[in-house]
This record gives sequence, structure tokens and C-alpha cells, in this order.
Amino acid sequence: MFSIKESNRNQILSFILIIFFVNVSFSQNETLEVNYSSVLLDEIDDYGSFSFFDGKLTTNGIKSVYSITIKDTIVDTEYFGYIDSSKFKFSNSFYKDLLREQVIYYREKRGLEKPKLIKDNYTIDWKVEDEYTSVLGYRCQKATCEFRGRSFEAFFTSEIPYNDGPYKFDGLPGLILMVSSLDGALKIKAKLITNVEEDVPNNPYDGLEHTISFDDYKKLYKKYFNYITGYKADLDSEVFVPNRYIEFLIDE
Repeated sequence: MFSIKESNRNQILSFILIIFFVNVSFSQNETLEVNYSSVLLDEIDDYGSFSFFDGKLTTNGIKSVYSITIKDTIVDTEYFGYIDSSKFKFSNSFYKDLLREQVIYYREKRGLEKPKLIKDNYTIDWKVEDEYTSVLGYRCQKATCEFRGRSFEAFFTSEIPYNDGPYKFDGLPGLILMVSSLDGALKIKAKLITNVEEDVPNNPYDGLEHTISFDDYKKLYKKYFNYITGYKADLDSEVFVPNRYIEFLIDE
């Protein structure tokens, strides 16, 4: 007759209790604050870009705000040369409605007649892989996708069952703690996770005008890009204009 040794029974019971308490801990939509370090350094050709950000995701698994601020970085790059990011002043917030699969964020004037809000509805088609790693002590599983011009791999943890993550990366059965593009341009990694008593802020852009879709923004940006690159060709100038950031704005 099959029997379980007492030591094995205790191990199984402990494992079940751990899973139970993890699920209970994150079943009440409590608010988490996740701090990320983010580097975008795209030197593949003349139309890449760079940014060095600290990101803060405040999420309860239903809605979230991802806020980014430039961090002081000094680096000597192959294409862009010497970069001192302390000279740049920029911050932005991405408000996500995870149930509607929608994100709303502010876009500066570049490529636009005036600053606008972008309302972006999207779904990322993830492929979950049988590969694991540890991030901040959490067991994370690998997933891959193709999203708006780049191939990405992400590591998410089902120990925190929020289908959220940094920037627009979400839609997995667990919080995304690390993302990188396979071309080496983007790297985002969580560096701290804390519970906070405050709820996720309401949509900071609610009621503001001049809202466009991401696809409409791409059309406007393409006109701007063609105008600037044409001007550059005529004058043989050193005007810098990217065709992509994390996402490609000009389809290849």
C-alpha cells in the first residue's frame, strides 16, 4: 500500500501552505510599488535612440501607473558619443486600465502640432517558455514576444499574480520583473518591491483634451520624420531624428 513518510508529508504540507499564503497575500488587490532600472541604448543604425530611466510601477492588478524619470548617467557610446543624461529633464506617467487592456500617456510636441495624450489599446501575444530564473528572490518564468518592431524576452513571477509590468509590458499570469529586447537595445529590471497602503492614483489625464490613438500618432510622426530627414538630406546637416524608441514609430 502506498504511503508517504512523515518528513515528506511535512514538506508537502509546508509547500501547500506557502502557495496558499502567497495566493491569499495577493488576492485582495493590494497595492504594490515596484521600482525598475531601465536602459534604452539603440545604436543599430542612424535612427535609434537612447534613454536612461528609473521607473516606478504602482499597481493593484486592476489598474496601475508607471512613472519614469531620467536618472543621472554618464556613458561613452559608440554612435551617440559622450552622453551626460543629467542635462536632460523629463518625466512621464503611463496610466493602465488592465481590464480594458488600455494605456494612456502624455506625448511631447515632437511630431505633433501640440502635446497630446495617446490612448493605446493593445494585446501582446506572449509565448511562455520552460525556462526560469530568480529576480529579487522570486522564481520567474520566461516568456517571449514580437511587439511593435522588436523581439522581447521577459521574466514574470506567478508568486505575484498581477498581469502587469513596466511600460506597456503586461498580459502574463504574473508580474513582469525583467524585460530585454533580443537586439540588446532595451533592458528593464526590477530592483525593489514594496507593499504600500495608498491605492493606485486615479487616471491623472481624465478629462483632458487632445487625445489620439497610437496608430494616429504614428501617422503624424511619420510626416514629421519624413520632413526632418528630407531637410537633413537637402542641407547635409547633423539633425538627429529617431524612427523608434522602445517601439518602432516608422514601420519597416
